[in-house]
Amino acid sequence: MNSQRSQSVDAVLAGGRGFLPDTDPLQSFTTAEYSPEVSRYLERMDTLAEQLPELLEAGELRSAVSELEVPAGTVSSLSEWACLRLCLVSGFLASGYVHNIEREQTDHIPAGVAVPLYKCSQRLNREPMLAYDVLCLHNFRRESESEGVVLDNLDTLVDFTTHRDEQWFVKVHVAIEAAAAPGLAACKRLQTAVRDDDSNAALEALATVRDSVERQTAIMNRMHEHNDPEVFAREFRPYYDGFDGVVYEGVNALDGEPQHHRGGSGAQSLALPSIDAALGIDHGMTGLTSHLDALRSYMPADHLAVVDELERGPSVRSFAEGSSVELQTAYNDCVEAVTEFRTVHFGQTMAYIRRMTGDSAGTGGTDYESFLQTLQSNTEAHKL
Repeated sequence: MNSQRSQSVDAVLAGGRGFLPDTDPLQSFTTAEYSPEVSRYLERMDTLAEQLPELLEAGELRSAVSELEVPAGTVSSLSEWACLRLCLVSGFLASGYVHNIEREQTDHIPAGVAVPLYKCSQRLNREPMLAYDVLCLHNFRRESESEGVVLDNLDTLVDFTTHRDEQWFVKVHVAIEAAAAPGLAACKRLQTAVRDDDSNAALEALATVRDSVERQTAIMNRMHEHNDPEVFAREFRPYYDGFDGVVYEGVNALDGEPQHHRGGSGAQSLALPSIDAALGIDHGMTGLTSHLDALRSYMPADHLAVVDELERGPSVRSFAEGSSVELQTAYNDCVEAVTEFRTVHFGQTMAYIRRMTGDSAGTGGTDYESFLQTLQSNTEAHKL
């Protein structure tokens, strides 16, 4: 591991928010700093984002998007935070345009949305699609800025519907990511303790990892409070689907070729894979894990670097196996916590997707039933 990459990993974990941005996402564009043409375009994008549920319900989104014209040089003139917001807004508009459940699906995205989505995604080194990173990690605000990123202090920035269920679904994921942050930081300390042969430090780090995963599970258990399975399955989940042969109009680099992209999915979150990596929970090379590897292009590169570094770190499992009963118990407690998280997640997936739709694949293309069961059993098998 070169020092530059290690420093980038430290930077991701240093802010105390894990994979969430250290600074809250922009709630709107600051247009005064741009040319009049770019400012008008960004103001229009803000308006469309705010009106998206109403436009979809009225069947007016496609005409509104078709009228957009993106000024030359828009993306290159943006700050990184503004680029992220444009990626968020254009991603929502693109998925709404293609998947409008009040209309037949279409096979193209007009240039006024396709071009900024593609160019912003190129700049951010991601796929030009509404994936988990922007759908959840960059789609929140705190109702009270004096309070933390906790479930009851969150609101979303962009939605497809006016249903509270949709907002709650996203907020639960944001809160889980925030709850994962202490555990991710502890993973780094845990591997340092193993290198230093420091059992006491390892015990403390394992306790923090366990507590973090248990908090994540507790938050996930609240999903049912304001997210009805039928509303989820019928009203907003279709907008999370991928693109199967969609033309990004105006994107010269794609030469008019239909594009295929996976939709946003919790399988694109790196919170639990990072903890797997630190604990040495190895899911092997199967067709399912190969599929998960295929999702890596939908995950931020600096976040992937965290998983890669933890995977290359010293073996916590071997260290615990050769240590005291107390440390072995602490390690097993972590594995049990991760197993319980996956058990709860599997149950919710069955309730929200299988029973409602009969679908065997998630929005990210995952054969989720077999995949999640395999993850669950593999995790439990790693107890000492």
